[in-house]
Amino acid sequence: MDELKKPQKIKDMAWEKSAEAYTLIDKETNKTYSLDPIAFLVWVQCDGKTEVDKIVDVFAVDGNRDIVKAAIGGILDKLSSSGLVKWV
Repeated sequence: MDELKKPQKIKDMAWEKSAEAYTLIDKETNKTYSLDPIAFLVWVQCDGKTEVDKIVDVFAVDGNRDIVKAAIGGILDKLSSSGLVKWV
């Protein structure tokens, strides 16, 4: 995770919600990606303008910011390695 850069979706995708996950659907390739609800909410915020700290602020409560920041960092790394976000 590069804290000086901002995460951006590679492309907007259609999505569907099931009982415990969200499925992103790449209409061009028909490839699908399954995300848990938190990873999906992080992905939604990856607009290339929002700093990682702002994404962390959405989830942090009552002094758990360091733990949330580490978790968001891990999620962003996985989204990046899956080809769902890039750093701009």
